[in-house]
Amino acid sequence: MIKLIDYLASKTGIENKSLLEKDVLLHMLLCELSENPFFKNNLVFKGGTCLIKCYLGYYRFSEDLDFSWVKQDEFEGKSQKEIRRILSKKISEVTSFLEIFSKKNNLDFKANKSDKRYIEIGGSNRQLTCKIWYRSAVLNIEQFIKIQINFVEIFQYPFKRIETKSVLTNIDESKELSFLFPEYAEIILKHPKVSCYDIREIFTEKVRAVLTRRGIKARDFIDLFLISKKEKINLKTIKFKVLEKTRFMMRYQKYIQNLKDFRLEKFVLGEEEKLMLRPIGNGFGKFLKNMHAFLIQLAEELKSEAV
Repeated sequence: MIKLIDYLASKTGIENKSLLEKDVLLHMLLCELSENPFFKNNLVFKGGTCLIKCYLGYYRFSEDLDFSWVKQDEFEGKSQKEIRRILSKKISEVTSFLEIFSKKNNLDFKANKSDKRYIEIGGSNRQLTCKIWYRSAVLNIEQFIKIQINFVEIFQYPFKRIETKSVLTNIDESKELSFLFPEYAEIILKHPKVSCYDIREIFTEKVRAVLTRRGIKARDFIDLFLISKKEKINLKTIKFKVLEKTRFMMRYQKYIQNLKDFRLEKFVLGEEEKLMLRPIGNGFGKFLKNMHAFLIQLAEELKSEAV
């Protein structure tokens, strides 16, 4: 693996080899998931890695795979106890597949719901987080890739079916890669088609994450800025959808971020700067100021409804 990572680093100009290694593993897993009937029929791709692989290209690294459960009508008219039982079976199917994938690729994952090293289940089975561990060939320490699934969600836009990108998508080295690394070439050069969120759905969900997550993540604002720039999103026109999506989550999670404590002048990338692969671009400061005001307005409206 280390020779492969060195080769990819030389071809892409990416210096952070440990993140490159993680990206290769995420791509391998996404390729396998795209061919599995259970995942193809039941899960929709979303989040930062979806944004990078399906819409905006590699402007930064993402370190996990995020999905939502497609068939929300399965839970309609069911009691909380019935929903928990249904979700328990779904979680077993997901974790069993991940265990098979891990064994096949010499990774470490066990489908044991009680072992928090591998599996965390939150919100009465509504959210699943799985960690697949591996010994980094670059760092020679244990690392993990993370898979998260939200089983109960509201969707506001039709799903798209999009061919995913890899870190080599815009670099024509297929013949050389196939010759030097035949055991990896097929999977790395693959561009599986996946069902994924509309980019506007990613935007509203990321705004919700900023409103409801404990702690600010710089990457969320960068993602929101780049989506807004690409799609020319008007915050006023999308306000209703953000509120709708956040109100839905507040049925299960009552926390709303205290955004008045967020100081623009103290906004720094910090640790997340290592994830960036290209400059953010002009206009980020102005966007950040407008987004901050928008978020405070949303937070105050949501808090007033909760009283």
